[in-house]
Amino acid sequence: MSSYSITIFLEPRTNVRGSSLANPVLYIEPDGWHGPGNIALQMPSKLSHDDRVKIAETFLKGVTDWRNAIVEEAARERTAADELAAAREEIARLKAERDGGDA
Repeated sequence: MSSYSITIFLEPRTNVRGSSLANPVLYIEPDGWHGPGNIALQMPSKLSHDDRVKIAETFLKGVTDWRNAIVEEAARERTAADELAAAREEIARLKAERDGGDA
């Protein structure tokens, strides 16, 4: 087993596609479909179909968990921003009420 680490920044145009031909391959293309660079993750031919499915399911779970964490964080940030905007509106309303002499 090799030891390695790579960091590639993903953009909205990132493309991910797979092939299940002789040796299944998952292509990750950070710069879009057939962009200048890609990562190819290939399964060896000696693996059984069950092992291939297990590997694909591991990827699926990891990516799904990652996506769900991003969605949850975005929802928390939206909620915080909405609450801040509502508080600012309430402060402005109270100031207007005070300055208008309705208090």
